[in-house]
Amino acid sequence: MYNQTMSDDSADLDQYYGNLRNYVRMVTGGYQNLLLLDAKGGLGKTYNVRQTLSAECEGDDKWIHQKGFTTPIELYKTLWMARREDTVLFLDDMSGVTNNQKAIDMLKAATETDDDENFVEYRTSQDIDHPTIDGATLPNTFTFRGRIVMSFNDTPDNHHFDALRDRGIDYHLSFTYQERLDLVSEVAKLDDFSDLSVEEQKDTAEWIATTTNAGIDVTLRTFEEVCAMRAFANDTGESWEKMALEVFDMNYAKYLIIEMRERMEMTIDEQVEQYKEKTGYSKSHYYDTWDSIRDERTD
Repeated sequence: MYNQTMSDDSADLDQYYGNLRNYVRMVTGGYQNLLLLDAKGGLGKTYNVRQTLSAECEGDDKWIHQKGFTTPIELYKTLWMARREDTVLFLDDMSGVTNNQKAIDMLKAATETDDDENFVEYRTSQDIDHPTIDGATLPNTFTFRGRIVMSFNDTPDNHHFDALRDRGIDYHLSFTYQERLDLVSEVAKLDDFSDLSVEEQKDTAEWIATTTNAGIDVTLRTFEEVCAMRAFANDTGESWEKMALEVFDMNYAKYLIIEMRERMEMTIDEQVEQYKEKTGYSKSHYYDTWDSIRDERTD
């Protein structure tokens, strides 16, 4: 993901991430012990949480980032590493945890709000290896005083997980199609987002806006992919537009006809010849595709 700093004035991203950053600051500042963040992938949630933790915590050793599904025993070890009062644990994309009762019970114990001490327990007949020191073991019970940020790509659908929602902030980060286009346009102003120039990035963002529709999943991740394709095309002469259409699962033949008919001054014969050259299809395929486009527009 992009490397924009929190103080970068070239793009106004606070309108999109201001609330998220403030909620993370509430956790780092001790105003809340738990933040549950629900957002689809590719919207910048991980980047913004990491940047805020890095800016707000006194040293990188004061926050821990655990990504993806983890087993109950590994979660226990991770909670132990984040047990101190001045430590924040970022459990990133942890949807799988919500389907494991042992994991949920440990998280509930770690985020209990009624007791002075939160005791996390993992009973087993075997030694629990120390996560950082060979040969050392962990106790079966410890006191957790840290704070937790958890993120999900999908809203957890588990009634056992609902008990956690009442123990902290439950925040859903989402954008409409137009808001995602606007976000992409803002990010395009960053001079270190990709290997493209800022002007090329802006042009790419505009291409995405004019080519896609509300049924297309436009995200910062897809924008990043298209920028990489355009940088590759700059060096190789390939068609980045044709490659980018695959990202959005769009038909290149249809796109080419629409582009020629609506954005270029070309005769039908010229369109047919260019269509045949770029797609390898026949003249009759051009007319069949155009008929399909017209049928779609009249439905």
